[in-house]
Amino acid sequence: MNDIQFSADELDTLREHGVVLFAERVIFDAQPPMPAHRISAIQAMCAGPLPEPLLALWRLTAGGRLDYDLALEMNGNIENISWSELFWDGSDGYRDLQGWIEHEQELAEEGAQTHGLRWRGKLAHLPFGGFEYCDRIYTVVEPGAEHGQVVAWKQGLPPAWTHALHEDGLSVVASDLFGAFAALHLDEDPLAPTGDCYSGHALLAYVDDRHQAHGLDIDLMDKLVTFYCRAVVDWRTPLAEGSLRRQPAVARTA
Repeated sequence: MNDIQFSADELDTLREHGVVLFAERVIFDAQPPMPAHRISAIQAMCAGPLPEPLLALWRLTAGGRLDYDLALEMNGNIENISWSELFWDGSDGYRDLQGWIEHEQELAEEGAQTHGLRWRGKLAHLPFGGFEYCDRIYTVVEPGAEHGQVVAWKQGLPPAWTHALHEDGLSVVASDLFGAFAALHLDEDPLAPTGDCYSGHALLAYVDDRHQAHGLDIDLMDKLVTFYCRAVVDWRTPLAEGSLRRQPAVARTA
């Protein structure tokens, strides 16, 4: 189960059905690769070079959807982060990629004015994923030691929401995009969920539709789902070995 390889023909077929694989994770509703001129236009808005992992992603797909779990420490609590979209131009999300870039430009300019500074017109943090208006994923694009880091931002909720984040939170996901994708996981097996709300539901519905209505081969679909389920967190093995208490992230899943 841990060594699943796809042939070039299988990858081409999955691409035809809007599915691509990147950094051992599944992207569905995947868009065509981002054109070079669009990458250059985004580069011109940034304070430094676009990180190579992000370029690798965009040369594979300009955006799409994800269906994994992600939890990070924010303001002293462990918060679930919704990273269900890789923003792309023309998407029907809360904003598309260009919309989020323009939003970030406005925030950067307002922040500079608040501190009596003149904004130089270049972004230090580039938004490229998240969920609607409440969760966003950025990569650091200004030169320096943090260049390429992937950072998550989460909007705080009103005080009436008990046991919730009440102030905006910010946390580093990983030192680069490959590490950020590695942090994406599944808290439970989507083929044997314990409730009605679980990660994997959207992807399974998508590939089932591609099979039922668009002819995706069922064996290839099953192979893809098996590949996807490799991201399920295995807490039973460390429990049996007596090491679960030394793995708090895994223990939270259990």
